[in-house]
Amino acid sequence: MSLRSDLLHGGIRCLYLGWLLCAQNEEFAEDELEPAVPAGLGELSAPLHSPIEFLGIDENLVEIAATVSAPLDAGLDREELATWIQSLPEEEKNNLLVAAVSEPGERWTNGLLRRFEQQNTRRTLSAPEAICRRTAGDLLRLVHTREEERLRANRAAEAARREAKDEATRSRYLDQLGKREEATWSRIAAHNQKRQPNKYDKAVHLLIDLRDLALRQGRVAAFQSALGELRQENAAKESLLRRLTKAKL
Repeated sequence: MSLRSDLLHGGIRCLYLGWLLCAQNEEFAEDELEPAVPAGLGELSAPLHSPIEFLGIDENLVEIAATVSAPLDAGLDREELATWIQSLPEEEKNNLLVAAVSEPGERWTNGLLRRFEQQNTRRTLSAPEAICRRTAGDLLRLVHTREEERLRANRAAEAARREAKDEATRSRYLDQLGKREEATWSRIAAHNQKRQPNKYDKAVHLLIDLRDLALRQGRVAAFQSALGELRQENAAKESLLRRLTKAKL
């Protein structure tokens, strides 16, 4: 009923939404020009949101279409309406008075307002910017571009969340490592004594952790000194040294 009332008062936003649905369903050729975009498409009321949800019209499509929609008129310009009525022929004004008395409901009012708004619409559409319309293909491509941008933004946000989570986990681990630094050096020495590739790998991983801890605590020189001693003690273990060099240790 709200949409019907809107139509009777000359509102065509729901009709434009219907055109968008057809464009979305690819019922038009790509070069099909859109109709004149009604004002207020970016200010939809609850009754106008209902068909969008019910019919499954892509909200991105509606938002893109609304970018060229003028703001909704604040209301009827009483002075302009009075001037327009005064310009009507005397006989027509008399007929309007008769209709106001004899016709039920708002039928005569709606008819009068439609005529007034149509004349205003014709003046508005004569502006150069009002006749520059997009095609159905243009709108669908803009929707596709927006969707791709949204997906990229979501992926970037998810990557940032994962990175922040990883950094927090790493930070907690290094906090704990700082409490057992001496024991960690002992574990590294034990791994190196085994002379096994997988033990060398574990030793290198622990050394990387100790290096990161030293960077965090500002004790890089002390770490480099201890690392130099480790290299000298294991100078004959070429496999270990290769791993250290690869890890930039």
